[in-house]
Amino acid sequence: MYSDGITDLAFLQMCNLPIRVICRANAEYMSPSGKVPFIHVGNQVVSELGPIVQFVKAKGHSLSDGLDEVQKAEMKAYMELVNNMLLTAELYLQWCDDVTVEEITHPRYGSPYPWPLNRILSYQKQWEVRRKMKAIGWAGKTLEQVLEDVDQCCQALSQRLGTQPYFFNKQPTELDALVFGHLFTILTTQLITDELSEKVKNYSNLTAFCRRIEQQYFEGHDKDSCTVSVQSSKKSSLLK
Repeated sequence: MYSDGITDLAFLQMCNLPIRVICRANAEYMSPSGKVPFIHVGNQVVSELGPIVQFVKAKGHSLSDGLDEVQKAEMKAYMELVNNMLLTAELYLQWCDDVTVEEITHPRYGSPYPWPLNRILSYQKQWEVRRKMKAIGWAGKTLEQVLEDVDQCCQALSQRLGTQPYFFNKQPTELDALVFGHLFTILTTQLITDELSEKVKNYSNLTAFCRRIEQQYFEGHDKDSCTVSVQSSKKSSLLK
């Protein structure tokens, strides 16, 4: 799963900014925060969605300027919900479910590196994530409890979206980019079971929302303005 990368890419596409995506095996160690993805503009390097949004806004591009203060507060609340539930659930599935860890996560995470570095870095990442899960009270959760949390989050998002094209009617905001990044990743990432993606598929307006954004901002997009090289791009599509 690589929801943060899809989120940031969607945000930059929604801002209609020219971008070029480059994959690097050591990207985490190049990032100022140790998190990926990051953007490199001139001599500036910015990582994570919040700082990227602020950086882009300082350059005169914003998706939420049209919202009033109440709407901006609501947007931030839903973004916190997504980060607290969907992002944490993704990490749990990747690094705390033993079967998924051994059969998918370790091979995938360590694939750019030679043995034994691939195993060392994978176990190091697993230890970091599990320490975080323990700190936030998720370490003792069962898979069923995590899936229930995801379902409740999807229910809240589905109710807020309703029949609108975007969460705040006709124009996308940072919330739309964030939700798309996580839901698209859940729907297109191969795991041991489909239980996680099935939770999302239970909400038809959320899957339609993902298809709409994929069509508008990714399918047939101007190749001169965005050159994308994402390892999973060939199989990660909802348009089938």
